[in-house]
Amino acid sequence: MVLVRVILALFLVFSVTMATGTVAVAGDPILIRFSHVVGENTPKGFGANQFKKLVEERLAGKVVVEVYPQAQKFNDEGVLLALLFGDIELAAPSFVQLEGFVREFQVFDLPFLFKDVDHVHRFQNSTVGQQLMQMLLPYDLEGLAYWDNGMRVISADRPVRVPSDAKDLNFRLEPSKVFHEQYRRIGVVGIPMPFSRVTDAIREGLVDGQENAWSNIYSRGIHKLHRDYLELNHSFLGYLVVTNADFWQGLPDDIRTVLEQILREVTDQVNRLALEKAIGDRDKAIAEGEIQIVSPTAAELEQWRQVFLPVWSQFENDIGEPVIEAAIAAGNAQ
Repeated sequence: MVLVRVILALFLVFSVTMATGTVAVAGDPILIRFSHVVGENTPKGFGANQFKKLVEERLAGKVVVEVYPQAQKFNDEGVLLALLFGDIELAAPSFVQLEGFVREFQVFDLPFLFKDVDHVHRFQNSTVGQQLMQMLLPYDLEGLAYWDNGMRVISADRPVRVPSDAKDLNFRLEPSKVFHEQYRRIGVVGIPMPFSRVTDAIREGLVDGQENAWSNIYSRGIHKLHRDYLELNHSFLGYLVVTNADFWQGLPDDIRTVLEQILREVTDQVNRLALEKAIGDRDKAIAEGEIQIVSPTAAELEQWRQVFLPVWSQFENDIGEPVIEAAIAAGNAQ
């Protein structure tokens, strides 16, 4: 499936340039359609709406923004091709969706690589982290900003404290080779599925477990379906705000400059909100869902590390040793 996406993306580079090169008819405002798959009360949902608000305040009559939340327009799997087709102008997919184009983005999937969100930020702001965004340019995609959600926790329809507790469960997973391999190692059946279908899949018994950040768990009502949670914090859930490169570079310089400034402001706001929601939505989930949250003991955490860490070596060639080393080094920087 990933290979198909890459081949199709390469083909589309040549077929959509003319469609995306002209951004507006003279006299008409530039239209920017922003598609995402989560609720409006999540950090990403807030960011999309805040971007719209600020753009239409500062570029009134020049730019109009339409926001399509909760996969109203496209799901995770289709949003990047929609950018290439010119069906939308902005998206903020999770890093997993970018791996079919740039395998180095798999560094964000490696379990227990990032200690916390500050560690992630130091890597994203490093030379290598910034280079990752530019590696999308050959596919006519351009990364504009990193947005946070939070560290992932595991939920299931039965208590999961150690790896053996998850054996034979069906987990909804993002379509990441890393994720599917790490869960395969503990006997979990990984089912790739758009985020918009997760709640229904749990309700209908199609999946027994999943992993996500607290804002997504709360906004989708997963806390009302799953009682048991393990705060493993083994990986980071983040997004890349991305656009069609021809569209973005075809904008008038003065318009693009204002948009980039707005994105910087919104990114700061999104990331602050993500930190707040990691605590606030967790608390609301506890109050509303009567859930049980477990933090692993040192011995239990070591069991997870022993079974998950060997995945690193399996993907070192794909990701590249320099990228992994840069991510590790960012954890030691102050």
